[in-house]
Amino acid sequence: MLNIGRLKLDVPFYQAPLSGYTDRGMRRLARRFGCPLTFTGVLLDKIALNAKAIKKLHFQPCEDEHPVGAQILGEDPKTMSRSAAMFQSVGFDAIDLNFACPAPKVLRRGRGGALLNTPSTIIETLERVKEAVTIPILMKLRIGWDESSESKDLFWEICERAAALEPDAVGIHGRTVSKKYRGKADWNTIAQVKHRFPSITVIGSGDLMTAKNIAERIGSGDVDGVMIARGAIGNPWIFHEARALLEGQPTPPAPSVDQVGRLMLEHIEMILAMYPPRKAVPFFRKFAVHYCKRHPQRKKALLDILAAKSPERLRSTVSQWFSV
Repeated sequence: MLNIGRLKLDVPFYQAPLSGYTDRGMRRLARRFGCPLTFTGVLLDKIALNAKAIKKLHFQPCEDEHPVGAQILGEDPKTMSRSAAMFQSVGFDAIDLNFACPAPKVLRRGRGGALLNTPSTIIETLERVKEAVTIPILMKLRIGWDESSESKDLFWEICERAAALEPDAVGIHGRTVSKKYRGKADWNTIAQVKHRFPSITVIGSGDLMTAKNIAERIGSGDVDGVMIARGAIGNPWIFHEARALLEGQPTPPAPSVDQVGRLMLEHIEMILAMYPPRKAVPFFRKFAVHYCKRHPQRKKALLDILAAKSPERLRSTVSQWFSV
């Protein structure tokens, strides 16, 4: 139902790369609940060129999570192409080029969304990466730097020039860089890209917080598929629910409190397998914020979980509140 180069996905959605979230644990849970493709969080291109860094466990794909892609962030086309080749060599199945990140520290270094102001750099990067790898190549854009006419012109220039190079997919978040995540995503502009460049596989992004949102955007016919980002944090059930709706079935029943708790405990162990306790415990907190949305006493449960300082205390608190 969605072809991205040689990757054949049986549903037209996948898990978006999310910096600081889509590590191996979140990716593996997404796959279990029906997501056909996942990505790493954003990876700085220079990491892949550091022999010691690339050998670390969290930079390596796991055998049971294929297909999985690596998203690369950088500002130099040559470095990004070398990085892409390295990520292919360690076993990733696709490369996603990040020209969309709105984080201030990224923009200050001329990376991510800052490159929307320099179409030539984006196009050169795409050209060089196509020469460097044989796996599918995706590129992630926002709909411009800001709302100005100059910015919109640059966005359409990028789309036109990129279409001529035939990337395997173009992911578009329906906000400008300056808006970050404020306001509503502009899906009209995303649809215009597909209508103006029908040969491009267009993947939409923005405000996909429920399975209903996902099914509606796919059903509109304005995009080839969607990528699910914030809606999947602490909520891998969204993939299972979206599959059901796309197959014409009713939304599956929500998980029980104890089912949520058991998954939280499993996610904790996945994180502990990757990081030392001093990093793992605070890393899990940002997932707990979203898992706890399914608890009838969300605020009380969350406050207790956030107060946990050790893995033992974290496990016991989750077990107590979620009856597992």
